Amino acid sequence: RSTARIAGEGARARATMDGYQEFLLTVRRDINCLSDGDRMVRRGAILRLEKTLFSSGKTSPELARRLFLEDLHKPLFRLFADQTEKCREVSVSMTSRFVDLVPINDLENILPLLLAALLGRFRVMPFPEPSEELRLEGLRLLSQLFVACKERLSPFAGDIIDGVAKALTDTCPDAKKECCEITKKIAAFFDGERISRAGGALIGALLGNLRHQQWKVRRATLDCLGPLLSLEATMLDHMEEVLPNLHGLLNDRTPGVRQCLAEVLERWLLRGLGFKEQKVGAFEDDGGPVGFAKFEHRILIILLGVAADEDTEQVAPVALGAVERVAVAKHEARKREAEVEWNRELARRKAQAAKDAAKAGEDPDKAAAVVEANPPPKTEIQVAEAYDYSLIKDLLPEPFASSGVPSPMMTTYVQLHLPSFLPQVLSNLTQWTTDIRGAAARLLRVVLVIVNRHMAPFLDQVLVHLYKASADDEPTVAASALQCARMAGAFLDVDLVLGLVGKHLGLKPAEGGGQPKGVNVEELWPQTRTGRQVTRTVQDVAAHVKNFTAISAEHRRQVFAVLAHLMRPAPPALDASEVRIVVRFLEEGAQSEELLPWIFGAVQSLLRAGARSCCAEWPRIFDLLLRMRSGEECEAASVDASMDELASLCERTRRQLYEEHLSTRLAELLLNAECELWDERSANRHVLETLLRNAGPAAARHIGQLIPVLARQASPEDGPVPARIDLLGLVHFLLNEEDPSVTEAIRQHAPAMLSQVLIPNCTWRAGQSNTKIRKGGMVCIHSMLQRRLIAASALNLAFADLLPILKSCLDDSWSPDNRMIACLVLSCTLSEMHAEISGEQLREVYPELLKRLDDSNDKIRVAVCEALSVFFKCLPPRWSRSLYEYILRTLFVHLDDPNIEIQQGIYSVLEAAVHQDYSAFMREAQLAAGKSSHPRLCEELGRMAENLRKASADEGDEGIEEATMD
Repeated sequence: RSTARIAGEGARARATMDGYQEFLLTVRRDINCLSDGDRMVRRGAILRLEKTLFSSGKTSPELARRLFLEDLHKPLFRLFADQTEKCREVSVSMTSRFVDLVPINDLENILPLLLAALLGRFRVMPFPEPSEELRLEGLRLLSQLFVACKERLSPFAGDIIDGVAKALTDTCPDAKKECCEITKKIAAFFDGERISRAGGALIGALLGNLRHQQWKVRRATLDCLGPLLSLEATMLDHMEEVLPNLHGLLNDRTPGVRQCLAEVLERWLLRGLGFKEQKVGAFEDDGGPVGFAKFEHRILIILLGVAADEDTEQVAPVALGAVERVAVAKHEARKREAEVEWNRELARRKAQAAKDAAKAGEDPDKAAAVVEANPPPKTEIQVAEAYDYSLIKDLLPEPFASSGVPSPMMTTYVQLHLPSFLPQVLSNLTQWTTDIRGAAARLLRVVLVIVNRHMAPFLDQVLVHLYKASADDEPTVAASALQCARMAGAFLDVDLVLGLVGKHLGLKPAEGGGQPKGVNVEELWPQTRTGRQVTRTVQDVAAHVKNFTAISAEHRRQVFAVLAHLMRPAPPALDASEVRIVVRFLEEGAQSEELLPWIFGAVQSLLRAGARSCCAEWPRIFDLLLRMRSGEECEAASVDASMDELASLCERTRRQLYEEHLSTRLAELLLNAECELWDERSANRHVLETLLRNAGPAAARHIGQLIPVLARQASPEDGPVPARIDLLGLVHFLLNEEDPSVTEAIRQHAPAMLSQVLIPNCTWRAGQSNTKIRKGGMVCIHSMLQRRLIAASALNLAFADLLPILKSCLDDSWSPDNRMIACLVLSCTLSEMHAEISGEQLREVYPELLKRLDDSNDKIRVAVCEALSVFFKCLPPRWSRSLYEYILRTLFVHLDDPNIEIQQGIYSVLEAAVHQDYSAFMREAQLAAGKSSHPRLCEELGRMAENLRKASADEGDEGIEEATMD
């Protein structure tokens, strides 16, 4: 029976062999033609074979498989390099179909030939294969081989990796993406050590594609780098060259690429936390981290950079979730390390106990058992306390505001690596490019939210860099820096913040001793607890930070800009001592005018942060606001609003604050001010002016003591020009104040003000500035006379000093304004002194008035007409006839002026002059009528004089008759 079975099997084998031989005979000629020298013959042969084996569907898979393995594979592989593109195309296509047919064991036998032929098409530069489509098909065939053979390709790892590295330089985007898929399979099926040794070129090519113009290529490249560098050997050997290239992807224009970056970084961190501890030789140990620890913080900073992405809906939440998961894995890894360390310590103690027992002649096992019964305490891995983010919910940026706040584990994890990556973040805040500075500001904002109050040990260097970033030319960078300042002020203790700001300003934060409130900075470092023992490693984070003191105005401006945002609005409000410290800082800065806008911003923040606590220091705060209100650096409406806010906190009105402050501050301001000249940069005169302008009736009782101070500070001899101008402006305000009490006080002290303040500043001195000051003084005198604030007797006493000034101003050829105001002042003076002025004084006045009739400015000529009208009303009855006639002749000449307005003015003057001497006036009118171009006007004036003379004579006769009757 067995003999018959063997015979039957042999028969079937011969039948099968006979069938294959018969099939081979049908295709032998085409197989031989594949090696023919004629390309058309090769093309026809490969097409017929493809049709016979696959397209027609008549050939069984068994026959096709056997034909490929025994006779066809060598000539078919040679066609990969054929000159005819169609032959290459069909040969690659047929090989791909044969790979699916052939068993893996048989395929493994022909892999050397297949890979040599396939890799030869793109392993040499330039590519031997000119067609992009065929290179892509070749890569797909290689990917198919990975699917079929998997780890069986390991012996050829070096050649495959080199071929893929070359293929990655292909300009075809699809070929690049296919290479990335192959790279994933390389990472999955090849040994990490082998990849690491041969993968330098591969990783270099992949890094070059991270800058490709198509985002799909960049994403595919990044996606394949994830598994490739997840291998321990590859990561440790090549991560150093990969990390610098990843920073550029933080600003990639495609959200999908940035999302993929977060996923890849998470994968590396999770994978790296599971690596074994690296052993370092004594000669290689430099004291720094080894193994994955060298890269952990560098990977983390990039992941946090993705979490700080501007796209807070698609990208940033993905990265934050990744940080959260990594933080949990890190906590578990630390617990495992602690457990391993505990077991190691237990074993060491047992061994030591056994050794000591053996020396003492005791039972070593018993001694070891005693140690095991009393093991060393286990180390507890501490987790940061949960922070109540609800207190600062309004300050949280996206994605924290919508995606949730950081967990304590995330805070602990980032805090562990903060000393390693924070210096880099801070240095990037001052880099050259806007993109780097903006990314660093966003990253610092995210880090501040995550580590919250645990940023305290690094606050010094953080503030120093925020000062610089707050003045950035790019508005978005400056805004992000100031937002970081707001969060730092909310997270950290006020005492700590003010202490550092005071140090940066070169001031001591507190006047007395005592320990600051809040948590000690050293308590915020990571710690481990072993039984009752707490081990905390405190680093000197300021060792590499240069001591910063804001000396220049620019630096101080930056400090105050950040200080304004460090004070968080109440509640909770600052206490009185903290308000006092801040006010001291602001008073120091207010000494410089150019800092006032930033000081004002800090004052506004102080009012919001201190609330009712500011009431105790309201005089000092109000004094600061006065300083800003008195200058032009700050907007007056905004300062007034802050004053109203301060008044509301103190339950007063702004006017009440002015009045109370005036009574207390004025004595300090005026102390020795009548003797000593204020420095030109002193704010005293600005504060004085603002106080008096806003104090209302309360200023009245201080006018008397104010006059000597004004006289000294506005002295023409040594007073600075800006001070004299400002103080004359203040005098003008007081002279025009409508409040009755102030007006009465001015009236009482007007003679002193005129003689001590105004007349000295109206005296002629060379220089354009003195011309302006003289004009200002004359305007003040005009206001005083116009409002009748000085008595005629007092004015008469000062007329001898005032007249030379008026004459010089009337004759000021360079300033029409001065001539005009002098005419107005002289008119008011004559009107006011009507009963007091003497004929001799009028003799000195009239020549200057007549000169102004020839002024080049018609407005001045009109104004002097009004002054002449008053002049004639002041003439005594028997004044000089010759001078009177001379004045009339001059006036009649100007009656012919072509300007109608001046004609009318002169006519009015002559009407006023006719009452002085009717006869002389009639004679001059008759003479002028014969020469004038307007004789009718002269005749009218003559008739007027005649009528007035007759009326006067009639009144005289009636008076004589009455006297005779009596």
